[in-house]
Amino acid sequence: MKSAPLLSRRELLAVGAAGPLIADVTGETPFDHFFLTILQGFLVNAARTSDSWAVCDFSGGTKLPGALANSGKTYDSVSRMLPAIAAWIVSGREPQRFNVNGRSVELIDVVVAAFRNGFDPGHPDYWYAFPDRQNQRQVESSIVAWSLWLLADKVLPKLDSRERKNVQNWLSACGRQPVRNNNWAWFTAVNHAVRIALSERWKEFEGDTAFMVDDLKALDSMAAPGEDGWYSDSFKEPAYDYYNFWVFASHFLYWNKILGARYPEWRARFERRLRAFLSKTPYFFGANGSHVLFGRSLIYRWGELTPLLLAYGQGLWPHSPGLLRGIARRNIQYLWDLGGYDHRHGALRERLTPSGTREICESYIDNGHPYWGMQAFALYLIPAGDPFWTASEGPLPVERKSFAVRFDGTKMHLRGDSNTGEVRWTLAFAGHGGPTYRDKYSKFSYSTHFPWCIVPPGKECALDALLVFRDPKTGAAVGPTGFVSGKLNANGYEREWWSVFNGSRIHVRSVVEMRDEFEIHRHEVQAPAGVEILEGSYALGLPDGKTFDSTQFPQGLYARVRDGAAVASIGTKGWTAAAAHTEEGTNIVFSRSVAAVLTAIAGQGVTALEAFFYASTKPLPPEDLRRRVERLAGEPQ
Repeated sequence: MKSAPLLSRRELLAVGAAGPLIADVTGETPFDHFFLTILQGFLVNAARTSDSWAVCDFSGGTKLPGALANSGKTYDSVSRMLPAIAAWIVSGREPQRFNVNGRSVELIDVVVAAFRNGFDPGHPDYWYAFPDRQNQRQVESSIVAWSLWLLADKVLPKLDSRERKNVQNWLSACGRQPVRNNNWAWFTAVNHAVRIALSERWKEFEGDTAFMVDDLKALDSMAAPGEDGWYSDSFKEPAYDYYNFWVFASHFLYWNKILGARYPEWRARFERRLRAFLSKTPYFFGANGSHVLFGRSLIYRWGELTPLLLAYGQGLWPHSPGLLRGIARRNIQYLWDLGGYDHRHGALRERLTPSGTREICESYIDNGHPYWGMQAFALYLIPAGDPFWTASEGPLPVERKSFAVRFDGTKMHLRGDSNTGEVRWTLAFAGHGGPTYRDKYSKFSYSTHFPWCIVPPGKECALDALLVFRDPKTGAAVGPTGFVSGKLNANGYEREWWSVFNGSRIHVRSVVEMRDEFEIHRHEVQAPAGVEILEGSYALGLPDGKTFDSTQFPQGLYARVRDGAAVASIGTKGWTAAAAHTEEGTNIVFSRSVAAVLTAIAGQGVTALEAFFYASTKPLPPEDLRRRVERLAGEPQ
């Protein structure tokens, strides 16, 4: 993908008058052109939306009632830019002044105006709050409070007492309703921590220590089994995913920086888990820079970098500075090169790529939501002379050697292939089941190199990396509905799950075994006789203009993008046919994709199935792959 022309810092100061910004900008560090390009797009859009700097609507973006100010304009686009802007201001980096649509704007004045106007009940762009119920403003209040804490000496003296009290009142309203059954407890804990800290100097502020400690108790009880430092985002089911990966850690680190020293026992408890968590985080990144995308809130993109960078700033990162910078730079670059930033409209997209499906988003995603990932630019809080900025980037774990990392408490496996740089994430038991989250949680594995497909609930299902049941007469299909149990085995996992088809319950026991770039899937299916069973390989993305070649095997198919990656499915027991299945508009990255799909018909009683699934960016030729499968199939189970 060709990059847009770069602007110098001098040129950056002059842009804006012609409308939305479409170019990248250069900078002193590898991260500056990403941040400054996003920042300039935000400033232009915010200035066009209102002169208050408290709201920002991006052209053509989704607007949701929960994220609107009194004026009907979006406020969470502003709240989510504040932490990154605050980090940039604190760093003292240049520029701090921008020419926006012909007006010279000092960045700190933008922040002051947002606090003055957004929290003034008499202003049209007031971010009205709901103190009596759970609502989106509680989420935003955590990073608003963090940003205020970072910039207290620069912002609060520019507000008068009434304006400071307005900020306190809004934060207080967002911190009265307890939400202690998921990660939201961190949002109110950080909110209260900031107000407690600010109250020592500013009489307008006060927080509730007892409320905050109750939040900490609830969060402590969400710790996952085992010693890997994870937390479950639900008391009802094990909920582990991309978002869970980072939000429990990032918001602890906010709280820790603000008030951790006053609560050494709580600090030690959460810090112990954080150290365990950080010890394995580099394994989640492929050589292409991608974190394994699995679960919800994936449109936050590089947000998973936030706790890694905050931890480094607090002396808790257990790896080298060069490794961290390499992870951060590669991850942002990877998602940037996919087209995550819309240069025409000066905005982060509500989808991963220009051609990827928006089904990657949840119902709560609006045009400001992608900016939650801007918390990763906490990297600017790292001092300019620190080794993070100067050390050579280190190789990722997957580049050093192939690996298999096991997480017993959360029943997860990570496997990395040093030949291709790919990392795969498998989970024996996943929460958030059912049709709405089926494709985001229920696939047999997720990969850094093979983006997957999503089909919303309805007549059809995405067939990649999933077992699906279909009515051969009507074409109606269902995938997994819920999970019964799961456990790890030596090289993979076992999973019991169920589905409902035409009113009949289907029960499945699946065993997934990983062998190098192969996955062996064995299923015992109890389904009504005559139901069609389908299972596909990973989705093979078809970049614009690319086609694929296929090779047919007995009960198998090999498909390869010309001069590129390949996938294959070879049935060794129970499967009767194989074919290429092409998807349009369902892949999270590509406009088109293809999967090698196996087909069988359920018999009476239990239908036993076995197949080898293959995917590689450096694929074997078809005949070599077939012979390899024959050898593996002959080995003892």
